Amino acid sequence: MIKLGATRLLMADFWTGWRRWVSWLICVSFVCSLGLIRTATDADFTLASIALLPVLAIAWIGGKKSGVLMAVLSASVLAMVDIVSVSQFNALWIPWANAITRLLTYSLVALLAAQVRLQFAREHEYATRDAMTGLLNRRVFIEAGVTEVERAIRYKHPLAVVFLDLDNFKKLNDTKGHAVGDAALKTTAKALLASIRSTDLAARFGGDEFAVLLPETEYEEATVTGRKISSVIIHALQEFSPVTVSVGVAWFGAADRTFPAMLKAADELMYEVKENGKCEMRSRRFVTMRNKPES
Repeated sequence: MIKLGATRLLMADFWTGWRRWVSWLICVSFVCSLGLIRTATDADFTLASIALLPVLAIAWIGGKKSGVLMAVLSASVLAMVDIVSVSQFNALWIPWANAITRLLTYSLVALLAAQVRLQFAREHEYATRDAMTGLLNRRVFIEAGVTEVERAIRYKHPLAVVFLDLDNFKKLNDTKGHAVGDAALKTTAKALLASIRSTDLAARFGGDEFAVLLPETEYEEATVTGRKISSVIIHALQEFSPVTVSVGVAWFGAADRTFPAMLKAADELMYEVKENGKCEMRSRRFVTMRNKPES
């Protein structure tokens, strides 16, 4: 089966890069137009403040280096216009002083704009990620899951939900301390991400519980992924003995129930594993949300 999720990811990267090139083209054209206007009006309009607009735009989109580069370009264009129109100044050094002043001002504005953009990105990261593991938090994961279920219903794609819980984690915390327990959680998150595709979604649900959404995934592939998750995490947690992991994989050939109900199905499978000895993976097919599991 062709992985349409991977295709969407590649297309998203393409359009992100394309938008940046278009933004650069627009901003460079804008700056050049300002230079032409200033030349045509014999420097009656300095337009120095307006030239800040492309600097702000590029710094916001591309970061500090791109912003400073646009600042240099904007200051250079206006400097060339000043040099061409040097006869309108009282002294030869004035165009150069203007150029240096603009360059410093534009660069400072670019750095400030990029820093503000970075701060916004950090705040967004804090709001969507689990602080300890870096995985998605519960709220964002469920919101993304609801959206993915709607897409699966529209295009009649299968999907799977994986729920996992660390075995004997409380014992580790009690005997070796919370610092070691935190290290085990971080190790689990790292191993989990190494076990799944870039198009899959992984989250920490709180405590020692984690969940994964596998979009556009057939049952056999979901089962293989579940086994891989279990194997990789158990191997990674060897230094945190006696901690292991129990994994439940619920696969839905036709997603027509709510995402929380899908999570519950995977959670129940995980608890079946715990009740039967722990440290295992169990997968099950669900034809639809309302139907019982396939036999």
